[in-house]
Amino acid sequence: MPSRNRHPNFRAYLSVLPIVFTLACSLLPLSSRAQQVTVSLSQEQDGGNAGRACIYVYQGKAEYRRVKADENCPAEIVIERDKH
Repeated sequence: MPSRNRHPNFRAYLSVLPIVFTLACSLLPLSSRAQQVTVSLSQEQDGGNAGRACIYVYQGKAEYRRVKADENCPAEIVIERDKH
């Protein structure tokens, strides 16, 4: 007569499946909440030898980047923002 359990740890596999499924479902919304947005340079401030401050404003929030004194600020950057 054939055994009903084909593998000795068959029950262990079955008990892990709901956990794996729940974890996978909980991770899906994380990827859909953020979106990439391209933001243009709003302002540049020269800090002398300390470098240059690059300021990018998007929806009332400022993003700052610092570059070396001899470098220019990128004309635009890509940021991730929550979808609300």
